[in-house]
Amino acid sequence: MPHRPSAAWPVALGVWLASPAAAQVPRRPMDVADLFRVAQLGAAELSPDGRWVVYEVSRVEFPDWQRRTDLFLVSADGRTTRRLTRTPADDETGPRWRPRGGMIGFTSSREGKQRQLYVIPAEGGEALRVTSATDGIEGWAWDSAGDRVAVLAGAAGARQVSLLAGDGGGPLMPLTRHATGVDAFWWSEDGRRILFTAPDEADSTRRRRIKEKFDVRVTDEPRPPVHLWVVDVASGAETRLTTGDLRVSAPVQSRDGRWIAFRAAPADRYADGRASELYLLDFQGGAPLRLTENYVAESDVTFSPDSRLLAMVADREFTWGAVSRVYVRPVTGGAWRELGRGHDRDVGIGAWAPDGGTIYYAGADGVRRQIWALDVASGAVRALTRGDGVITLAVPRDRSAALLRSSDAAMPADLHLAPLADVGRPERWVRLTRLNPWVDSLVLARHEVVRWRAGDGVEVEGMLFHPVGPAGGSHPAPLVVQLHGGPASAYQNAFDGSYRTYPHVLAGRGYAVFQPNYRGSTGYGERFQDAIAGNYWPLAQEDIESGVDSLIGRGVAHPDSLAMMGWSAGGHWSNWTLVTTTRYKAISSGAGVANWISLYGQSDVQSTREYYLGGNAEQDGGNKPWDDWEHWWAESPLRYVTRARTPILLHWGEKDERVPLPQGLEWHMALKQLGVPTELLVYPGQPHGLQEPRYQLVKVVAEMGWFEHWLRGRPAWLDWEELLWMADSIAKAADGRWQ
Repeated sequence: MPHRPSAAWPVALGVWLASPAAAQVPRRPMDVADLFRVAQLGAAELSPDGRWVVYEVSRVEFPDWQRRTDLFLVSADGRTTRRLTRTPADDETGPRWRPRGGMIGFTSSREGKQRQLYVIPAEGGEALRVTSATDGIEGWAWDSAGDRVAVLAGAAGARQVSLLAGDGGGPLMPLTRHATGVDAFWWSEDGRRILFTAPDEADSTRRRRIKEKFDVRVTDEPRPPVHLWVVDVASGAETRLTTGDLRVSAPVQSRDGRWIAFRAAPADRYADGRASELYLLDFQGGAPLRLTENYVAESDVTFSPDSRLLAMVADREFTWGAVSRVYVRPVTGGAWRELGRGHDRDVGIGAWAPDGGTIYYAGADGVRRQIWALDVASGAVRALTRGDGVITLAVPRDRSAALLRSSDAAMPADLHLAPLADVGRPERWVRLTRLNPWVDSLVLARHEVVRWRAGDGVEVEGMLFHPVGPAGGSHPAPLVVQLHGGPASAYQNAFDGSYRTYPHVLAGRGYAVFQPNYRGSTGYGERFQDAIAGNYWPLAQEDIESGVDSLIGRGVAHPDSLAMMGWSAGGHWSNWTLVTTTRYKAISSGAGVANWISLYGQSDVQSTREYYLGGNAEQDGGNKPWDDWEHWWAESPLRYVTRARTPILLHWGEKDERVPLPQGLEWHMALKQLGVPTELLVYPGQPHGLQEPRYQLVKVVAEMGWFEHWLRGRPAWLDWEELLWMADSIAKAADGRWQ
């Protein structure tokens, strides 16, 4: 007979599986199966006439257990929603409106499994495939008038740009014939030229040797320079715009079509984002002008609507690790002016007001994310919203309307539309989507923002989720401490429903869940954010542990029933906790450091290691392991592994480049040899985060089973028969839901 879940798995799972129609059953706690039911909002774009919005929705589809994306259309008043695509086992992504309206373009792998370009009338009907590239297409775009479509296609390393009629009809006509292939392209503002980037050297020999299985990897194989070119659409003539030992990327054009700003970094294989600099080029002629000389990354480069100012985002005073600021300067010359001084939070660029006097952006303020206005003349910042949730913002170019995404701890993200002048007045927003109405059928955890004082008197903030049950659950309860990654990140008052963090599911099992924003977190000012640089553990650990003590003192958490979980930086702190205290009864750690010295050479990122362990990220800062072996080893959990006692479950993506698998092997071997209860789960082919829903299910079930085993005495922490039964049941219950 089929294997059923043990008594440790709640009946609620069976209730949901037996009856997908949530309105017909009593409200119930959230469970593991619900994590694979969440519909996620993707890209969205407002039509040129402002009457419609096209947007992506992705869901996990069964039986193949893959997240797939379809396209929907909603009217600007939110009253009419229509599904545009429905292609099981394939994706439709990247929707864009034709600039003159009436038509939407997107890419799909629905025919032949190679991604091709399709167009569909906005009023509905069948989508028309307009490309049939053997290797699929790499990119596409309409010109500013919608008269022509440019398509990038061809074999890797030999791609070229071709042109189509704006309605997708007619033949695909080749435009570029660049010797080394085209990496990426952008239309000029007037539609007469196309900018593109291309390497200086063709990699045909490399492609050939790999094809013939001479695929030895040369670690220090030189990277060719990548430069900016322009091709005249009428004649096909190509002109080179940049030179030197640089790799050019992300050109941005002024609205008057005269200026091009771009970033470029040395072609050196070991140059990271800190080595990039910003350049300005006059499209009317002349050599590029270098505008920055620092050791931080510039981002969000943009021109003002009148094309007179250039703006970018970079760390305050160009100091790596500081809070971000907006910098502006006239395109015709002058010094950079820093905007946002006196505002002790990150400042960004979302969109310019039409008159160029204000820059709007979404920025964090503790567990909240608000819409802010930055005055370009004075540099002053003011909050436009003061809600308790999380808001993001996107403003279509040359539009006076904004698309906003809003979420809180009890509501997954949905899309809203508002006039730009009303982004600070949520009561005037029009709600466009309600992607997860089934959440209303759940009894979600009561949540609150909690604050406490660390030992040095600093106030710390976090989120607390109470157990679900009669009268809000029982207290004191077993407590799961969830630690965020980064560490330059933070838990926010948004809906958590993923394999990494799922407080409502844990609360449904009777756990309280604590998400502390320890020092090093963003959204609390620069002093709070950089407090751990050069002395990674003590302050953050004090923040975490004093927060746990405050919850024990309140009677929320049981002192003898504590667990911890985290991924990436959250895994770092989980591993450190293992060797510094025995108060926890179980730990689940994903992609966490064991040995900082070996990680420095294994990781694809050195800047954060130099900053947090070396104390600064300066180019010649004496911040490498060999500058202070003793310090880097003293900060490594492996140094103190003989102190470990708590049972710990480890998770690793086999192809993780950020915190590679050898860290897990070092850690697990030492723990195993010392007799510490430990298991290591390796997820085949996965990078730093788990992308495959099947593996995400394994992670959640194993992690919760680990807690149940060590905190509540469940006999087995992972029963594969149970897991397979659950997977089958989830797939059967979901069958047909999205049809």
